[in-house]
Amino acid sequence: MLGNQIKVSFKQKNYVSTSRPLELLHLDLFSTTQHTSLGDSKYAFVILDDYSSYTWVLFLTHKNEDFKNFVKLFSKIQNLLNLRIIRLRTDNRAKFKFGDFFEFSDHNGISHEFLVVRVPEQNGVVKRQNRILQEAARTMISECDLPKYFWGEAVNTAFHVMNRVLLRPIFNKTYYELFFCKNPIVSYFKIFGCKCFILKIKENLKNFDKKSDEGIFLGYSSDKKIYRVYNRRTVLIEEVVHVTFDEANDIISKNV
Repeated sequence: MLGNQIKVSFKQKNYVSTSRPLELLHLDLFSTTQHTSLGDSKYAFVILDDYSSYTWVLFLTHKNEDFKNFVKLFSKIQNLLNLRIIRLRTDNRAKFKFGDFFEFSDHNGISHEFLVVRVPEQNGVVKRQNRILQEAARTMISECDLPKYFWGEAVNTAFHVMNRVLLRPIFNKTYYELFFCKNPIVSYFKIFGCKCFILKIKENLKNFDKKSDEGIFLGYSSDKKIYRVYNRRTVLIEEVVHVTFDEANDIISKNV
């Protein structure tokens, strides 16, 4: 027995134990300290709504930024839906048990559930989502031949798209529809990594100057239907409206 004992298996649930959005949120943090993003992020804080599977990712430079970013986001979300968070589920780390998250939960009457140490399967929902997001981002970066420091943009686009196209099988509805009670609009979607041309609108152009800069399409703004692009000339990520896309040709980054 001492030499043959194995871990207890955990069956994947085929039902939903919650009845509405924000009833239970799963929280988890993953680190990419070996590859700092273009925005100087080293961590991704993943939050998943149990009922809808709708997911948010908060990008952090330091671990201790997770709480203030979480509170800022969910103050807005709770007001938007006119619903309140009922439960949080996190791992057993001290920062969740004794820090700001504990005080926040206690002050707001939120039940905070902690997982058993070294049993990540108990929070398999968000762990699995972490893995899916990282694998999607890895594939996107590889297919576009982009440097690894674009990981943040790839993850950002991956969860934006997943929320709007993946179906929750039990309900046969997208994550977005379950969370916001309306169908998502996807007509503005573009191919990640495709070539784009950014109109110069803030510069005083002379008669024969180029009217646009060449860029790489990276994703979508979190708040608005605005595109995020990498401008090859300025070497900056910009949020723009006036941009055209070349999705027909092969995606070749030439390593930026």
